[in-house]
Amino acid sequence: MSKHTPAKSGNFLVLAPAMSDEKADQCHDLLSGESPENVDLLRIVYHRSPDRLVDEWADRAGAQPSNTVILSVDDRAQSGSIGGEKLSGEADGTVEVLAANPNDLTGLGMELNNALTALSETGNDVYVCFDSVTAMLQFVDTESAYKFLHMLTGQFHKVDAVAHFHLDPSAHDDQTISRIKTTFDDLIEP
Repeated sequence: MSKHTPAKSGNFLVLAPAMSDEKADQCHDLLSGESPENVDLLRIVYHRSPDRLVDEWADRAGAQPSNTVILSVDDRAQSGSIGGEKLSGEADGTVEVLAANPNDLTGLGMELNNALTALSETGNDVYVCFDSVTAMLQFVDTESAYKFLHMLTGQFHKVDAVAHFHLDPSAHDDQTISRIKTTFDDLIEP
């Protein structure tokens, strides 16, 4: 495993403190590899406002990707979707917001599968940010998280997505990190 920017496709584990500038910079760099009109973006976020994500993207990159799906994972969320929720941000591409409950990996997996299927049919390159594995581990045990991530990374490989997953190394023991990182193609340490 290395400390570099990834190739065209694959699944990458980004090890950086949760609230660091390095994490934010690396995330943006990994998501903005091409012209926005050729990119579809899937963001899986725990406890972050979809409006804020759209505004942050506009501030950093300008134009939104052709299609953006934000899957908001929050214990206050209802299972199912909030299809086409109108965002107050500065979106100039199509932004869809879905919701999932963090205690329901099956429901989360179904929402992700539906979103990925829709995005993979557009012909654009698919970029994915999973923020974060650390947050997911607050709701499920390490082995359940590993199995879920293994299934998910397999789906991302099938559509040649560039996917990265955030993990705060200071929040986990070495055994947990060692188990989780085996499902990824490479490790990035900003």
